[in-house]
Amino acid sequence: MSIRLAEANRAIQAALAKARNLAVNISVSVCDADGRLVALQRMDGALAEANLASIGKALVSARSGRPSGDQSIEDSEYFRAATVIGEGAPLIRRPGCLPIIRAGQVEGALGVGGATDEQDVECAVAGIDAFASSGTP
Repeated sequence: MSIRLAEANRAIQAALAKARNLAVNISVSVCDADGRLVALQRMDGALAEANLASIGKALVSARSGRPSGDQSIEDSEYFRAATVIGEGAPLIRRPGCLPIIRAGQVEGALGVGGATDEQDVECAVAGIDAFASSGTP
């Protein structure tokens, strides 16, 4: 099963709500297991670079199946995403993204960029929790 746009948008809205509670401006992206973007939103006032940060973190997490800040991710896992890298997506191994896992399979990731590492993680957790509360991981 692939991530549906409605699911991605619901998760993004939860991450943005958390950012508002933290008084930070972020970008949030959801990608599929191949690192292809499903949805992206940038809050007013967030740096433009936050878009690339959220996408880059999501790519790392989706391809590795682990949080983007997990230092045990092998460099060889980056090469599996060569097509996406060729399209201009960065690879960012920093905290702020969590994989979306359904029925034991990595289906994608939700990445956050624009705040501190800790705040990005808090927002990502809120987004993933929105998947879980809707019956999706």
